[in-house]
Amino acid sequence: MSTRPPEAGPLAELVGPGAVRAAGAADAIGDLRPSLVVRPGTALEVAAVLRAATERGWAVVPRGGGTTLLWGGRPHRCDVVLDTTGLDALVEHAPADLVCVAGAGMRLGALQATVGAAPGFHQRLMLDPPQGEDATLGGLVATRASGPLRQRYGTMRDLLIGAQFVLADGTVARTGGKVAKNVAGYDLDKLLVGSLGTLAVIVEVALRLHPVPPVSRTVVVEGGEPRELVGFLAAVRRAPVVPSLLEVLWPDRVAILRVDSSTAGAERQAEIAAGLHPAARVVDGAEAAGWADRGRGRPWRGEGLVAGVGVPLAAIAPLLEAVEREHQRGGPVDLALRGGLGVGEIRLAPDPAALERVRLAVEGLGGHLDLRRRPAAASDLRTTPPDPVARELMGAVKGALDLGGTLSPGRLGWAG
Repeated sequence: MSTRPPEAGPLAELVGPGAVRAAGAADAIGDLRPSLVVRPGTALEVAAVLRAATERGWAVVPRGGGTTLLWGGRPHRCDVVLDTTGLDALVEHAPADLVCVAGAGMRLGALQATVGAAPGFHQRLMLDPPQGEDATLGGLVATRASGPLRQRYGTMRDLLIGAQFVLADGTVARTGGKVAKNVAGYDLDKLLVGSLGTLAVIVEVALRLHPVPPVSRTVVVEGGEPRELVGFLAAVRRAPVVPSLLEVLWPDRVAILRVDSSTAGAERQAEIAAGLHPAARVVDGAEAAGWADRGRGRPWRGEGLVAGVGVPLAAIAPLLEAVEREHQRGGPVDLALRGGLGVGEIRLAPDPAALERVRLAVEGLGGHLDLRRRPAAASDLRTTPPDPVARELMGAVKGALDLGGTLSPGRLGWAG
C-alpha cells in the first residue's frame, strides 16, 4: 500500500497532461475523496495507468457515467478515479448479424441513437436500466443493471458476447467474440458482469442487438390483494403470451404487461392477457405512455436506500404482503418487481429496523436482498450475506487477477 499520495506527473507522461486533473468534490465516492482523475483515450493508455498504479500501490476505482458509484460497498481506498468516458467510439456495427462493438465509455443513449439510425434496420440494445441513457456500456456490464425489459431480454449477462479488458498489472486481454453464438473457451466476459470494477477495467464490449418490434400493446390490472395480482402473473406464464415486460408496482397495487410484436400478434396477445383477470384491460396509447412514465426509474426516484430483491415465483404474494406491512407502518417503501421472474428492486428509508424486517422476510421466503444504493449515513446496514462458497471462490479470482488489490479494493467484500 502506498504511503504517499499519487502525483499527476507520472500519469500525465502516460496519457498527456490534459487527461489528468486533481479530483474535486464531485468525484467523491460517498465520503471517500480520491486525489486524481485520469481519463485515458485508448486501451493501451488504460494499461499504462494501471501498471503505474499497481507499481506504486495506488488504489484505482473505474468510473463511467458515475450513475452507480454507490452500488455495493464503499471501496476501502481510492487514490485515482479512472474515467472511462474517453473510450466512447462505436468500433463496429454489423446490423445484418445483430451485433455491435463499442468502447466501454460510450453512453447507452448514444449507442441507441447510432445503431437505430442504420439505414434499412431498426435495432437497439434491449436494456432499460433505471439510470437511463446516461449510463455507460462498461458501467452496465460492471453493475449488471437492468429494468423491466429483463422479463423478455435478460440482463447484460445475456446480451454481452465479448469484451476487451485490462488487468491491474496492465495486461490487455480479450474474451468472447463478435458472433451471437460462441462457445469456445471460458465465458470470462460473464465473470466481469456485476464485478463492480473489482477484477478489471472494461475497455470495449461486443453486444447482441435486437430488432425493434413495430407495435406495442399494454394491459393493466389495478387494485386487489397480492394473491389476486399473483394469480394474474401465474395465468400469464401459462398463456400463449410473450410479454416484453410484466411489472408489479407496490404499494400501487398494479401489474403492467406489455407485448411487442406485429400488429396482429400484439393485439391478439393483449386480448388473451386481458381475458386472464376480471380487472385486466387493454389501454390506449396515451394511457400506456402514462403507465410507462409511472414505472420508469422505479424505485430509484426518491430518497433512501435501494436494494435488489429476488424470491421464488411461489413467494411473490408473501413478498407483496411483507411490503404492504412496511407501507402500513408509514415508512417510505417502493417495490418494482419483474412479475414473471421474481426479481426487482425495493426502496426503503435508511433505517436499520426497516431493512432488517424486510431482509428477514425475504430470506424467510428463500430469497435474497443486496444493497444497490447505500446512503452515506447507512454504511453499516447489511443485507443477505453472500454464499460462503461463492465468497471463497470469488476471493480467489480477485487474488489471481488483482493480487495487489489495486482495483476498487473492498467494494464487494472480497479479499484485497
